[in-house]
Amino acid sequence: MLYLNKFLTEIKKNSNLLKSKDYILKLGISSTQIKELKKYALENQFIKSEKAELTVTALGEQYLLSNPLKSWKSKEFPLRPYINLEYLKDEKTPAILTKAIRNLSKHLIDGNELKQYSIEDLLCKELKKCHKLYSMIETEILNGNRISLNDVYAKYISLGITKSLIAIIILQVLLNNKDVLAIYEKTQFQLNFNHLMFDRMIACPENFEIQKTEIDDIYILKDISKIILNKSSNNILEITKGLYSTIKKLDKYTMNTEKLSKNTLRFRTIVLNAKDPISLFQRDIPKVFGINTLKDGDRKFLNDLKITLNELKNSTEELLKELKEYIFETFNVKTRNELSERFIAIKDYIGEQDLKILYNTITELNVNDELWINRIATFINKSRVPKDWNDKDYIDFKIKAKELALIFSIIEATIGTKNYNSSKNYNSLIKNFTKFSKPEKLTFLREVLNLI
Repeated sequence: MLYLNKFLTEIKKNSNLLKSKDYILKLGISSTQIKELKKYALENQFIKSEKAELTVTALGEQYLLSNPLKSWKSKEFPLRPYINLEYLKDEKTPAILTKAIRNLSKHLIDGNELKQYSIEDLLCKELKKCHKLYSMIETEILNGNRISLNDVYAKYISLGITKSLIAIIILQVLLNNKDVLAIYEKTQFQLNFNHLMFDRMIACPENFEIQKTEIDDIYILKDISKIILNKSSNNILEITKGLYSTIKKLDKYTMNTEKLSKNTLRFRTIVLNAKDPISLFQRDIPKVFGINTLKDGDRKFLNDLKITLNELKNSTEELLKELKEYIFETFNVKTRNELSERFIAIKDYIGEQDLKILYNTITELNVNDELWINRIATFINKSRVPKDWNDKDYIDFKIKAKELALIFSIIEATIGTKNYNSSKNYNSLIKNFTKFSKPEKLTFLREVLNLI
């Protein structure tokens, strides 16, 4: 029976073995299998039970002579470590071990509680015995080139290491180097490493590649990191995460508008569609600014990058400035106070409902400029707040603002309130209009109405 020789050997060493809390760790097999072995050994008289103690019988001794316990490590496979968990030695990973590896990954990656004296608890202890093998696999993964996970498995399986043991070592390598390793699934860069991804890595290693992202020979990376992270780093993965974090904070308007410079539009598109952080920084971003590779970067490149990032960060702020300037231009004023005074002057003559509501917002002078223009723009557009706009919303705002300004000016002209800061063209037109004959005035007004 499988593992019977190990069971008998351990019972021979300690007749009270099964009374200890850590008997699973010592035997390296599940409690269910231990119960089955005990039952089988008793039925076949390989052991006997006296006063709750188990002792190996002569038949048991004879079985051990015929089936001696062999070390997994051998001259043929010198890389194999001395491990106790028997399931790790099986070429085909048993279901119980697959489950335990998944639980171990949840524990190590997500911080889930690990049950004491469990198989996954034993896996943790076995990892500590694999120093040499761990060092070899880690060195290979950290060589700087993109490496196929399938190739790592193939190489070490050929050296006598089981897939399950390779899996838990790779898990530890990924965790110990999570800040410098980029993981690709079907060539697509994966930003976040979690236990579900590791499950897929075990099941389909052919879909995964890994690459170290710390680059020591491209010194401009540290200057780029100061712009993006406000600290010095040569780790492309860390810089990429910082860039993605910046992009995620941008408003919808910034992500949708075409009212940006050519470089900024190209930069935004490239970052949003990036599949590989290393290619993104070594090739794609440099090309946005007219150079071939990151090594060709200079002060001008860094300055252009800074300008582009600032344009993205300040896009919504610039929109609000434009909206405020457009309101002033459309109503032909220079300040909020001036606009407020003109609205107050026609308050009793406002019949248009939209203009009444706009009056309340315009004349609210105890709020800051940003909140003031946000409220005006949101009301006029009868849509989302400006930071969630697209370019069509911006155009709609301008049209609707013009319509309201026209109604406002008609009321002012009708009741004869002063037209503050009228343009020279306007004043000249009014002066000339007063010189027209009555028929000319009527004809002129018809022409104006037709134009409207």
